Amino acid sequence: MARMMTATRAWHEEAVAALEERTGIGLLRDIPLSEHTYIGIGGPAKVLIEPETVEDLAWGIARMHEHGIPFEVLGAGSNLLVADKGPSFVVVSCAGLGDVPVVKAERVRAAAGFSVPRLTQRLQKAGLAGLEFAEGIPGSVGGAVRMNAGWHEGEFGPHVRSLTVVTRRGEIESLDCGGEFFAYRSCAGLGDRVVAEATLELDPDDPAKIAERMRGFRDHRVKTQPTGERNAGCMFKNPQGGHAGRIIDECGLKGTRVGDAEVSSVHANFFINLGGATARDVRALIEQVRETVQRRTGVSLESEVVSWI
Repeated sequence: MARMMTATRAWHEEAVAALEERTGIGLLRDIPLSEHTYIGIGGPAKVLIEPETVEDLAWGIARMHEHGIPFEVLGAGSNLLVADKGPSFVVVSCAGLGDVPVVKAERVRAAAGFSVPRLTQRLQKAGLAGLEFAEGIPGSVGGAVRMNAGWHEGEFGPHVRSLTVVTRRGEIESLDCGGEFFAYRSCAGLGDRVVAEATLELDPDDPAKIAERMRGFRDHRVKTQPTGERNAGCMFKNPQGGHAGRIIDECGLKGTRVGDAEVSSVHANFFINLGGATARDVRALIEQVRETVQRRTGVSLESEVVSWI
């Protein structure tokens, strides 16, 4: 049984007391999450830890479980919306788990905090194909696994063979990833475990051909997405048989604005921060778009962006 927090100390004080004894835990306080999200929105994390190893990660999670301290995991912050007042839990950043991937034949072992674009560049040089589509996805390996990140015909999940994970009790486990482990923009087989490391299997190919395909994806992305604007990626999942961006566009919602949050004029499934947007602005814009689309088309849009609201 997890021991409940004491009534005499706030949760963040309890967290600091429980975690500060281990140097490898990377304990930080009052970290503005607007600097750790691609959309540039979010209040301070009262407590943030950035473990340096899988063992440090497991120790920190075990301590939080023991003391009944809530936590959530931060990847690269590319598809995350954080409350203006900040989260009311410990933020576990995987940025410290960024060891260089290990390539052995067609298999690659990559740490959760390693950048997906950097991974695709390394795979290209190694002559390993399959993740070219992900060259421009601004996320981490752990986040790409959890969200089964994808674009057009490609998804991350089919290339994942096994995972090293940490349970919410702080236990390190190995998982084989087969069958229905992954689904569209989700990873049911993972449950609430935290990804520490992924082993991927790719296909050998000519590095020049891989580079050519990557350029094609990159060029298409630049033409069709607001790549120079602060955003959180696709705001909604594509409904079955359709495209969320196209549906929003057909409803005439490009350019719709709440405060400094705006539906992109380039791609309607991207909401951009014009400079001073708040989480409240974005949430209000999400609801306005969702309600309008529901009323005009009968389609119920499901959020793809993770909200710490």
